[in-house]
Amino acid sequence: MKSLGFLLLFVCGVVHAAGARVGFEYEHEKDNNSGVKNQALTVIPGWEFSKDSLINLVELSIERNRDIDADNSGVRARESKFFVRIRHNRSINDGFAYYIQGGIGRSITDQRKFSYAYIEPGLKYNVSEAWEWTAAVREIDSIDGASGQHARKFITGPSFSFDKNNEIELRYARGHGDKDVTSWSLGYTHKF
Repeated sequence: MKSLGFLLLFVCGVVHAAGARVGFEYEHEKDNNSGVKNQALTVIPGWEFSKDSLINLVELSIERNRDIDADNSGVRARESKFFVRIRHNRSINDGFAYYIQGGIGRSITDQRKFSYAYIEPGLKYNVSEAWEWTAAVREIDSIDGASGQHARKFITGPSFSFDKNNEIELRYARGHGDKDVTSWSLGYTHKF
């Protein structure tokens, strides 16, 4: 019965669809305990729904990352991630909006494979017509018992809209828990 309810909500969102979009992101992350630095490239195709829909955005995140330096045995660790994410957002007033996004994904490396999920509530402040500032907390954990995957990240940074179809964003993230990390990312989104 729950599956039927979710399918109905999804179909209602499709009826009021706003259109396709695609995002690209580069991220540089540092593990503060080990000093290992990692870089990731992500492609994020998605579909945006109307502002009145319960679900405003559905995306598929396809990430490929690798350590910048090789370890003691000469190997540069690599990882592929696939993540399905949904978002609900609404305006609070002229200056502020909130969003809640989350989803499930799969991480694949040479050493192991595991599934994970996250939930991320956030606030957005409209600095001007083109500028926006975001602050969010992302709670991440494995969902299949893989150890060492629980982390809480504080994420913040500006976004700039060139026009209604093109936007860039800069994000700083600080993570604690099983992973003590700091990262910067630069993203670009095009709406069709």
